[in-house]
Amino acid sequence: LDTEYCLSREKMAKKSKEIIVPVSNFCLIKHISGDGDGNLNLVGTLIQHVFDTEKSALRSAEEPSFKYRFNDLTADDSMVQSRRLEDFREEKNATKETFQMVAPLEVDVVFDKFPFKIVTASLLIELSTTFDDEHEKRLRPNLLLARKDRRNNIAVQSPYQDDEIDGGKIWKKIEKLKDKMDKSECYDLMTPFPKIEYFQDTKKNYCPKFKMTFHLTEEGSSKLVAIIAPMLLISTLNTLHVFNSDTPDTVDFIANAATFALTAVFILPSIVTRANRTSLFTSNNGYILLVFLGLALSSFPEQMVGTQNYAVAGVALFWLSFLIPFIHAIQFWDFQRKLSPTGGKLRIKDFISDDDFKPVQYNIEKHDYDEHFNSTQRMAESGQVDTLYHQRKRNGNEKFRIFEYLDWEKKGFFDREKERLSEIVKKGE
Repeated sequence: LDTEYCLSREKMAKKSKEIIVPVSNFCLIKHISGDGDGNLNLVGTLIQHVFDTEKSALRSAEEPSFKYRFNDLTADDSMVQSRRLEDFREEKNATKETFQMVAPLEVDVVFDKFPFKIVTASLLIELSTTFDDEHEKRLRPNLLLARKDRRNNIAVQSPYQDDEIDGGKIWKKIEKLKDKMDKSECYDLMTPFPKIEYFQDTKKNYCPKFKMTFHLTEEGSSKLVAIIAPMLLISTLNTLHVFNSDTPDTVDFIANAATFALTAVFILPSIVTRANRTSLFTSNNGYILLVFLGLALSSFPEQMVGTQNYAVAGVALFWLSFLIPFIHAIQFWDFQRKLSPTGGKLRIKDFISDDDFKPVQYNIEKHDYDEHFNSTQRMAESGQVDTLYHQRKRNGNEKFRIFEYLDWEKKGFFDREKERLSEIVKKGE
């Protein structure tokens, strides 16, 4: 019986076919919402175009669209709901279905240096493989990438107030865009434009998923007022206390030092924030250690130890601790500069839908999908320099090849692609 069962399964495996189904998945980003606990959700619209339905069981399926998975979890009705299905199978061998999306974002801390904190909020969207039992065919969705305009992949909904992109109003538009998109209570968007990555499975030769990553920050200026200002006051009072010309009583000296230390105890714990992984040896802990070490040394009265050197060293350490937040501020501004050197000025055309987008916007009723979309396999196999995407292999994993947007804000991308293009031209000659 076991032999017959194995033979039966082997025959089914031979008969079974894997069909790669071309799919375009447009995502319109509306806003990011969040609660006071730091949980974030991405609100938007998904439009899934399924092509070449005549080559598979999708030609007669009641639900021709592929199911969604968000961050490796199956999306339920609370995350994604179908709003409208348009059937073009007779005219175009394609379908178009519009979904409403409220997807939970995965939050990771990437920069936590008091008083600044930066997190990434990412959403991995995957189209699930389906299997047609009747025809014994496995259908794998293959995400296509836009050939002419990347806004056919992902776009950000424009602010309701219409401003010109050019003509000196671009900064106002970006700020209005941040105001519209940012509905979170805990974080502020550093840039309204996400990092985009498409993942191609090189073994199965298809692209089933893509990832959007936003960078957000906890506003550091509020912590400067709430923590640094009181710490400056404590440091000033501690300095006056140590260098007081009137020789204080030992008990009073220790009591005053204890008052300063108790005040710091109530203020400093807010420096330590929640993170995915904690570490003992951090600059934040170093700042706290310097403060308490400075207060501890400052509490040694001269009458008890016979010298004022301990107290003076404590005052010096306390004031020295303020260098750490200053260094953190420089690191934060450098991180922000590298993330978006122009503040999004060169990226706005890649995400915002405006009048110049209409001539190249894909319309399933008017256009052939081959004119507007290309597969990641074709891009990888052609070996040609693409003006819209950059490809790289996943670190330590040969199974996946990642296609990400060429970022013209970052000069390294431009120079690298320019050199590759020059080499191709020379070889052609």
